[in-house]
Amino acid sequence: MSGQSRGGAGVSRSRTAAGHRLAAMRVVVVAAFLALGIRLVMVQALSASRYSAFGSAEVTSDVTVPALRGGIYDRSGRPLAMSVALSNVVADPLIIHDPAAEAAKLAPVLGDSEATLQAQLSEHSGYVVIAHLVDNTVSSKVAALALPGINLLAASERVDPAGSIAAPVVGAVGSQGTGLAGLEYQYNALLSGKPGSEQVQMAPGGIPLPGGTRVSRPAVPGSGLELTIDEPLQYVTDQALGAELLASHAASGTAVVMDTHTGAILAMANLVVNQKTRSVQEAPSNLAVTQVYEPGSVFKIVTFSASLQDGIITPSTMFTIPPYLMLGGWRFHDAWSHGTIHLPAIQVLAQSSNIGTIEIAEALGKQRLARQIAAMGFGLPTGLHFPGASPGIVNPVANWSVSAIGSTPIGQDTGVTALQVVDAMNTVADGGVFVPPHLVRAIIPPGGQPRPVARPRTRRVFSQATASELTRMLEQVVIDGTGVKAPIPGYSVAGKTGTANIPNGHGGYEANGYMATFTGFAPAEHPALSAVVAIDHGWPPYGGSIAAPVFSEVMRYALHHYGVPTSPGGGITGGKTRLVPFGLEITAPTYPGYTTSTGAGTSTGAGTSTGYTASEGVAASAGPSGRRSPAAGRASIASSAGYVSKKRR
Repeated sequence: MSGQSRGGAGVSRSRTAAGHRLAAMRVVVVAAFLALGIRLVMVQALSASRYSAFGSAEVTSDVTVPALRGGIYDRSGRPLAMSVALSNVVADPLIIHDPAAEAAKLAPVLGDSEATLQAQLSEHSGYVVIAHLVDNTVSSKVAALALPGINLLAASERVDPAGSIAAPVVGAVGSQGTGLAGLEYQYNALLSGKPGSEQVQMAPGGIPLPGGTRVSRPAVPGSGLELTIDEPLQYVTDQALGAELLASHAASGTAVVMDTHTGAILAMANLVVNQKTRSVQEAPSNLAVTQVYEPGSVFKIVTFSASLQDGIITPSTMFTIPPYLMLGGWRFHDAWSHGTIHLPAIQVLAQSSNIGTIEIAEALGKQRLARQIAAMGFGLPTGLHFPGASPGIVNPVANWSVSAIGSTPIGQDTGVTALQVVDAMNTVADGGVFVPPHLVRAIIPPGGQPRPVARPRTRRVFSQATASELTRMLEQVVIDGTGVKAPIPGYSVAGKTGTANIPNGHGGYEANGYMATFTGFAPAEHPALSAVVAIDHGWPPYGGSIAAPVFSEVMRYALHHYGVPTSPGGGITGGKTRLVPFGLEITAPTYPGYTTSTGAGTSTGAGTSTGYTASEGVAASAGPSGRRSPAAGRASIASSAGYVSKKRR
């Protein structure tokens, strides 16, 4: 009995253990199903959108849609630079199963060989551009083929409908669509717009699913720029300047035409000569604002305007002009040899007497002269904010040498740009008011009306009476002074010449290298336009010989182009006309839908006048040993990126 009892108890305990294990397994199974159910609820109900997004990501690609860059136009809406919407054809060879078959279909559409395309479609890469910047016609044909692994990506190309006209001003755009120079760089943020994005659903074979493209964020096109530049006048300015560069065997040149009263830059030409081919082309940079040089005698308007304003001189004040002057051990003389002569102030300026100008500056004083230099914009930014623009180089009065009161008034010791020169002359033309220059006339929002840009504030530098007296003196420069090649038939002209040596890069100056400048305005009695022409390494080297005729040609066209009335009596500085040989390798622009009248090959101008003509030369100063006087601050000017000079006229 006892054995049976013990056996029964063992069986009972075994059955109880098995029941416990079974119960535990049931609990585990129930818990597992419960957890699975909870998880299923979480996935299908609570997190459905999240997992849907995961699934979509497996077949969806995010594509950046570039914004179309805004255009740049002249003052009349003629396009100077604009972007065209195009496409890039892109292949994913990793999902292309038959490269030969796809290459055979793409070749006639893309205009490429089957062998080339087959090689590209066989590359071990997931991204191969097989055609760059195709137009809408080609992209539509590619899309219609619906080939696996072949896609289209939006792109754009920057084009210049006007060719290279005003290229240094407009600037350049890089391969990534970013502005690299000029206005393209300065206004890059405004022109670029904002890129968008879209999601494209792809089938496993790499083919975009119909209706599977969804725009996440539309691209916003960039705004456009309406410039003050007038394309026909820009073209004529290029032609006249380029013709003179070739005729005078010059290296480069720049010319600027400005609206006297608004400061709007109507033309800004920057040309260089390829010495090997003897052809003219656009300069690599905007020389009018980046090229720094000592101005020479055009700078004398600073001394004369201050002296007239302060009552130190009148146009008739007489001066005794000795053969030379000694200042601080340095010898200053005029560009032509003479004994002791007597000249009124009006002829001191007309004949560009260095000695007479220095005598006036000594009476004026260096402090007053320095203030006038700054007041007329030298040594200061012009306000254009153009990339790479130089404010020039002006030595503080505290750093002036003993001889600086002689060299500074005649255009030494100071580095300027051509734009600063015409700004100063334009101050005279506008009755003593400095008018800051500007290049952008309006902003053109996408699909909107042009929004005019506020013009910079003007400031008075000297009185209207002073401007009138100085204008009469500058007219004399063109009548019988150093600017007798600047007259414009039918118009009175006021202006000033300048000639300057160029550094040789070794601490000295070139014996036969010069910067020739002429700046002026017309009509003198009611100024409408101001201009400057500066020519580098031309021959003959004088501003009155090679820069003044270009001024005459450009201004003659401009005055008639804008319908400016002629001067009473035909202009006291009117002269004979001459034919300009427009033989440049510059192609006249053509635009679909309209034509422009450039006047190429027909412009005439520049006259001659009778009377006393000064022998224009280069002003020089010599030290005790007879060598040239190093202008104060020469080292800082010579080390700048640009052209500087030493002797002036």
